[in-house]
Amino acid sequence: MASRRKLKKTMQFIASELITDVFFKTLLSKKDVSEKADVLAVDISKMATEFRARAGHYDSKNNPKLVKDYYRKVYSDWNAAVEKKIKDIDEL
Repeated sequence: MASRRKLKKTMQFIASELITDVFFKTLLSKKDVSEKADVLAVDISKMATEFRARAGHYDSKNNPKLVKDYYRKVYSDWNAAVEKKIKDIDEL
């Protein structure tokens, strides 16, 4: 990982792309899914905020092994959450 700043920016970019996909899918949908889309967009925003906060605050500053393990856990949790949101978008 290059830096926390780059990680946070990447997380924000991915979240904004997911929200864009939600609203794009809403525009292309023949049925009215705007309420579901609004809820999903808020969920994605909350998820991104939570993960950016987690990326900024790690537990053990002096032990590099614990820091690596912490960021690996954040990264794997982030990927799982993004995959879940993509499935939710596809179900709209």
